[in-house]
Amino acid sequence: MSVQSVVAAATFVVDGIEIAGLQRVSLGSVLSALSVREGDLVDDADANRWLREVYKTGYFFNVELNREGDSLIFEVTERPAIESVSFDGLKSIPKVNFEAVLTDVGLTEGEIFNPALLENIQLELEKQYGVQGRYNALVESEITPLTRNRVKIDLNIEEGPVAKIEYIHFLGNEKYSDEELGNALRLQRSGTNFWHFVNKRNQYSSASLSGDKQRLEDFYFDRGHLSYQLDSNQVSISVNKADIALAYNITEGPVYTISDIELVGDLLHLEEQINDAVSLKTGVVYSRKEVSLVVRDVTEMLSEQGYAFASVRDGFELDETDNTVKVSINVAPNDLVYVNRIIIQGNKSTNDEVIRRELRQLEGALVINDNIRASRARLERLGYFTNVSIQTQRIGGRSDLVDIVVRVAEAKDSQVNIAGGYAGGSGFYGEFSLKQTNFMGRGVDFSATLNANKTTQNYSLSVDNPYFTLDGVSLGADLYYRKSDYSKTTFGTYATNAAGGRVTLGYPLSENQRVSYGLGLANEELFLSDTLATQEMLQFRDAYGSNYSNVTAKFGWSYNTLNGSIKADKGRFASANIEVAAPPGDLKYFRSTLNAQQFVNFDQNLALRFHTDMGYGGGFGENGVLPFYKNFYSGGSRSVRGYQQGGLGPVGTPQTDGLGTELTTASPIGGNIKLEYGVDFIVPTPFVTNQDAYRTSVFIDAGNVFTDQCFEANTRCESGIDLNEIRYSAGIDFTWITPIAPLSFSYAWPLNNQPDDYITNFNFNIGISY
Repeated sequence: MSVQSVVAAATFVVDGIEIAGLQRVSLGSVLSALSVREGDLVDDADANRWLREVYKTGYFFNVELNREGDSLIFEVTERPAIESVSFDGLKSIPKVNFEAVLTDVGLTEGEIFNPALLENIQLELEKQYGVQGRYNALVESEITPLTRNRVKIDLNIEEGPVAKIEYIHFLGNEKYSDEELGNALRLQRSGTNFWHFVNKRNQYSSASLSGDKQRLEDFYFDRGHLSYQLDSNQVSISVNKADIALAYNITEGPVYTISDIELVGDLLHLEEQINDAVSLKTGVVYSRKEVSLVVRDVTEMLSEQGYAFASVRDGFELDETDNTVKVSINVAPNDLVYVNRIIIQGNKSTNDEVIRRELRQLEGALVINDNIRASRARLERLGYFTNVSIQTQRIGGRSDLVDIVVRVAEAKDSQVNIAGGYAGGSGFYGEFSLKQTNFMGRGVDFSATLNANKTTQNYSLSVDNPYFTLDGVSLGADLYYRKSDYSKTTFGTYATNAAGGRVTLGYPLSENQRVSYGLGLANEELFLSDTLATQEMLQFRDAYGSNYSNVTAKFGWSYNTLNGSIKADKGRFASANIEVAAPPGDLKYFRSTLNAQQFVNFDQNLALRFHTDMGYGGGFGENGVLPFYKNFYSGGSRSVRGYQQGGLGPVGTPQTDGLGTELTTASPIGGNIKLEYGVDFIVPTPFVTNQDAYRTSVFIDAGNVFTDQCFEANTRCESGIDLNEIRYSAGIDFTWITPIAPLSFSYAWPLNNQPDDYITNFNFNIGISY
């Protein structure tokens, strides 16, 4: 910056302003920044101010001011324009976020290059890496001059590893050990937990440290130490900036017991209900957690009475003479809140009616949180949406009215599903299905399925209207045709052709329970290999022939409180069904099933899923028997993973010659008793930041099928359930819910397989939505 003979006299009147040297910067941009105008009376004291004003625009790295007569001439040298900005090595910060920051500060293509901005970006990046615990992060820039006063900017980033926690020290703790206090923190010392490679809890970050300070306070306040203080906290970094030592200097203070519990505020007519919600007792040690639960319970109770915006706060008053505390619960119910409107957003193909009929929170009614939660759960269970949110929206000037906003993100309503696996000795098997859920946005489901493997081909069509009547009576119908070819199956013993259909009516018993009634007709044809079929099969054909017309009645019950479908991690599900074939049909048998699952949720993406699947069947009446082709089978991707589909359970009785020599190899024939159970441990998917589209679980499966209808000549058959024959497997399951297709893969290891068992380690399931 320089001023060269700006004035010859003390004052003069400016009769012109010229900006020399402009290339890309417009004249107006400079003139608008100057405070001097033509016709102004100025003196030499103003020159430095004008120069600062031009420099302040950031467009120039050199400005000189001259005077010719009464005209001011600014000679400027523009900063170069940015041709491009590239960066390499950015991993832990989302690329799109970093690009947005560069755009916001003006470091982007076409902007004027300002070295100060680049330096600030480098410093801010290193600061952000320091927050992450990456103290060895290095950010270097390379500026390459180009023709026409342009530059290319390259940022080279070396993020470096996150510093690990090597030591955690506590000073001043007398009542609790270092181990007890350390377990209360999120940050953990390296080498103390096998899961550190997944949960990263041994990696330092300032955010985690701030959270741990609060966790340490919560630990003491939950145990009555209400005068606890964190006197100081030190973070020490090793010379190589890779190791961290943490030190907490604390004053524990005495333990306080509750001497009195006082309810204050406007209790209205709800004093009795509020008292019932307060579970605190005098004479016990104060616990912040227990008090918080009381605040939550009182708030929930008030919300169920329609006080959606009730305010409940806790407080305490210490008496240091006898180490007691007086707890106060301050209640302000505020106004009763009603629903003004229910606004539905995000549904492009789904009719509003389909969504509204699932809502349990109605317009004009009091806002009840339980009804809102039930509404969301019901919408999630439909399977029509990938995301559902329900929020209250205040109305300006009204404290007694809100709008309910229901936002949904629709899933693809048409899906082609491809599933399969590989079984040693039998090759690949597969399944194809086409499902149209929410047909034309009316909430009616349609599906067509083809199962194909070396054993069978199954074709089916089904349609289900869950709201055949306004009060939730459902109507469903399905048609099917199943064809099998024993010559292509590993077991190679029998085949059936079956064609039929069923009509089903469902009726809601309560919010989460339904019963269903079905009536079906079927024509079935049995084919046996005279050389490969077992003696049980041949005996059945001799007794009942090969063609059957059956009439079946079916009764079902279900209970469902799951919070979703594929990504459910809370609630429970149970269903029981019994199917009876009776006159005027040709066969007389019953077949009952029970399956259930229960989630135990610990945290987001961390839960246990317990599940079981049981079945029992038999005949009734004179000469009644469960047909062998109606037997239960075990093994496969939806059963005991790690074993081939249908490969577990009893084997039939081979044919023999007159001397007792077996002419065929015994093959699985299934059983009339099924017992399966297992547990899935749902864990966060490793190396994935956004867990919404992923589910990973480690599982243990167990099960088998048994029979109490042993053929007399079968020396291998043991009647009833033998727990020693339960097969176990363990493995890992991974599901990725992509925008166009849900993908599921599992790999299982049989744990106690026997030499005659059929093994399938790998299974996959691919759904193609459109």
